[in-house]
Amino acid sequence: MQTFGLDAERFDVLALVEGNHFWFVARRELIIGLLRQHVPRKVPLLLDMGCGPGLNLCHWSEFADRVLGVDQHRSASPVGQSAAQVDRSDIVKGDVTELPFNSDSVNVALLLDVLEHADDRKALSEAFRVLRPGGALLLSVPAHAWLWGARDIGASHLRRYSRRGLRATVEETGFEIETIRPYQFLLMPLVILSRLLGKVVTKTRDMEDQPSELVNGALKWINRMEVRASLSFMAMPTGSSYTLVARKPE
Repeated sequence: MQTFGLDAERFDVLALVEGNHFWFVARRELIIGLLRQHVPRKVPLLLDMGCGPGLNLCHWSEFADRVLGVDQHRSASPVGQSAAQVDRSDIVKGDVTELPFNSDSVNVALLLDVLEHADDRKALSEAFRVLRPGGALLLSVPAHAWLWGARDIGASHLRRYSRRGLRATVEETGFEIETIRPYQFLLMPLVILSRLLGKVVTKTRDMEDQPSELVNGALKWINRMEVRASLSFMAMPTGSSYTLVARKPE
């Protein structure tokens, strides 16, 4: 089985750690915070494009009467403690570059670390097509081409994004950008070190994916504090990822 270029073993590892891993937990809190700021009222339909096993779908129910995910491999089995929370009927099999949804039918679309795996302009064009006028797009992508390394290759990334490049790509599709926020600034020194070590130590990626409980707890606390500061009062200057909120014009 392949999912966005990932083999089955790699896909299952990511699904297993997603619930409690320091990067995923804080990013989820950032997405929820941004949704609260930019989608203040509950909408009829939220679509999570490229949702994988769908472990995050339950977290978006605060924002929509119905939450659907779409993924190339609807049959991908969720693993880990969160598996019981996933309703498989809420995941539609489909390609993010050719969505099986009518035009102007979705109120909020999410593209969370998906664009780097796909034809980004096609995926954004599809998000634009299915969104209703005034609908919101929220996405996240890996940042900085100079961070490219074995981890990106192992994850089947096609690219990493600069702020300027991300803005241009989204605006070319017709979206109006409301905010771009870096994510994981405070841990950037560790990210850089990990990428450098990854060139000589092949197990660095596995250590980053599955840190010890103590290390994971400490890194999670740092990322969560950064997210709270970023949402409340302090824009981060950079980070290992970018999040972006945009809107389809009325």
